[in-house]
Amino acid sequence: MSQFSVKWIFVLNCKFEYNIKPHLPPDFTNGCAFEDSRGKRWLEIYPDGRLRILKGYAWDGCTPKFSLWDIVFGTPDGIPSEKTRKPKAYHASLVHDVLYQFLDADLPVSRKGADQIFLELLTEQDFGPRKMYYWAVRIFGGIARLETRWKRSYNGKRVTL
Repeated sequence: MSQFSVKWIFVLNCKFEYNIKPHLPPDFTNGCAFEDSRGKRWLEIYPDGRLRILKGYAWDGCTPKFSLWDIVFGTPDGIPSEKTRKPKAYHASLVHDVLYQFLDADLPVSRKGADQIFLELLTEQDFGPRKMYYWAVRIFGGIARLETRWKRSYNGKRVTL
């Protein structure tokens, strides 16, 4: 059996921003940032609702996935988007992954909110099976999150901007 040649499938080559204001608590007035256990900052959320994921963040797209003889099997990320030239689920899986990574670090978004943002981003890309993917993360996301802690450092923390 073959192994992935890299730990992650995607690496963000420039920062990504998305407005999540509707998913933040009404009293969210101070920005916050999130670092992994090594102190590397990956996520910033500003008082105006802007979520910013920093360059270099890596993730594996929609999961689960595994490789066998250098072929990746698992949940497809979709065809390339006409708008972005990236798989249609690229940004949705990016935002969902970073939000799930920091759920236990006093993230101002709930797991349900992270799943709703995932659906919004899939809808923006007109991703055909978006509702099926949404329900999969609603039903299995919590379990999958617990099972994948070994792959990513989930001992992150919230810091001030």
